[in-house]
Amino acid sequence: MNKNRNIRTCPMFVSFLYIMYNKRNIPLEVAMTKVSRKNKTLKNHSAFDFDAYLKNRAALVEKNLSKFINKIPNAPKILTDAMDYSLQAGGKRVRPVLVIAAAEAFGKKATDVLPAACALEMLHTYSLIHDDLPCMDNDDLRRGKPTNHKVFGEDLALLAGDALLTYVFEVFAQNGKVKNIGAENTLASLQNFAHRAGASGMVGGQTADVYAEGMGTQDAASVRAEKIKKISKKLAGKNLHYFLLPPAVKETTPENVLRYIHANKTGALIRASVETGALLAGARGADLKHIQQYADCIGLVFQIVDDILDVTATAKQLGKSNSDEQNGKLTFVSLFGLEGSRKHAQLLIAKAQKALDSLKNVKRKNLAPLYGMAEFFKTRTY
Repeated sequence: MNKNRNIRTCPMFVSFLYIMYNKRNIPLEVAMTKVSRKNKTLKNHSAFDFDAYLKNRAALVEKNLSKFINKIPNAPKILTDAMDYSLQAGGKRVRPVLVIAAAEAFGKKATDVLPAACALEMLHTYSLIHDDLPCMDNDDLRRGKPTNHKVFGEDLALLAGDALLTYVFEVFAQNGKVKNIGAENTLASLQNFAHRAGASGMVGGQTADVYAEGMGTQDAASVRAEKIKKISKKLAGKNLHYFLLPPAVKETTPENVLRYIHANKTGALIRASVETGALLAGARGADLKHIQQYADCIGLVFQIVDDILDVTATAKQLGKSNSDEQNGKLTFVSLFGLEGSRKHAQLLIAKAQKALDSLKNVKRKNLAPLYGMAEFFKTRTY
């Protein structure tokens, strides 16, 4: 055994530090040590236990979600129960963990951004409640449990989603009172967050997804025509572009529609999560641009893998029904096949890693969770 070997390079020692960090919530930069001075990035850092990190940070978020719901005054108990039912239905919590990981990358602590992290999960949950409704995807299962409207009824499910959406901004704004964050960073982050969640982001993507239903089948035109006929005769003469894409996107090709839906319906919240943590931590300029590139790439990877799993995994494994194919949804698999979709995901992961490599005003060791999240998005099975 090499007697000159630095104890800090010993995997057992690094693992010991990480276990202590998990138990005591020690800041990431204190817990992690350099395994090799020659290794400038941590994307291949085998000593970093991403699964333990994800579990620890997700638990921190879950602990605080119910606290926020319990603080709502003067609301009918059935409403807060419906809100909490979907919030506590499990899930990976990757969006709030991304808020934390991005903030930690730029030197902040997990507790500094907890209000915003919880707000991201509330916004995501509201979108799932509404997405499962009979007028949307009409799903019976979410995260292995009956969907909100199956338990509380369509009317209350709609209201629970509305309540979560509006409460999101009240919770997020509390980050302005955190000393290490401040009002200026909170305002910049909140404005960006609202933009990503609204018509120019997630809701815009959901709109296109509704009218793209059937594009994955040979009978796409008749499916869409029937849907439009039920709404209004005034819309019958509108061209396809009117329903699916913003004016800036000129060609209504299946690939353009697919990329717009994925970049917004799913990708916008992934991007918002990373941007929220970075903006709250004070990231600006070139570093903000690079972290946004990272977020764009992993957001698309997340949805590509979702498309793959919808074909390859069972409803029990996913905790929800495999509804994309039966609804004729436009997916990466329907356009590019399984192998083509996997190649797309691999290329995007490489771009995401390159974007992290380009960050300047960060400590390399603080980027381990972001590298880990990119790999997790690519290899996840649920």
